[in-house]
Amino acid sequence: MLRGSDDIVTHLNKKLGIKFGEITDDGKFSLKEVECLGACGGAPMFQIGQNFYEDLTAEKVDEILNGLD
Repeated sequence: MLRGSDDIVTHLNKKLGIKFGEITDDGKFSLKEVECLGACGGAPMFQIGQNFYEDLTAEKVDEILNGLD
């Protein structure tokens, strides 16, 4: 876990109401912890579909999630 990723995970747990291995009630989101997505320099990061998002903060996470259909 690099550069504050634990804080991002905690934020996602609260925002989505799920933990690793779970799916939101609407089926839109799941959380899965993976070994490496090759973005050490851009950590913390996550992947949604085929898109990768780096240098995350809680504010950026909210902006990204709020911008999804």
